[in-house]
Amino acid sequence: MQLTYNCCAPKRHVNLSANSELVDLVRKEKGNLSALFEQSMITFLAERELMQWKEESKASFESYNRMIEERGLVSDEIGLLL
Repeated sequence: MQLTYNCCAPKRHVNLSANSELVDLVRKEKGNLSALFEQSMITFLAERELMQWKEESKASFESYNRMIEERGLVSDEIGLLL
């Protein structure tokens, strides 16, 4: 799964509120607040995408697990030790 977005899209000004102590600490470390915010949004969206994929795939996972419970692993049948 790869988050798809236009990384060259124009920047948009937004108003944010953040913990003042965190802002001061990031600035003290010469951190780029805009870059940190963008990375946080990317992480958030990637996590959401993963959660959605897991939910959409839940029935397949359950079906596969039932099959393993009923029939065992293929590697067990051929004597392959993993």
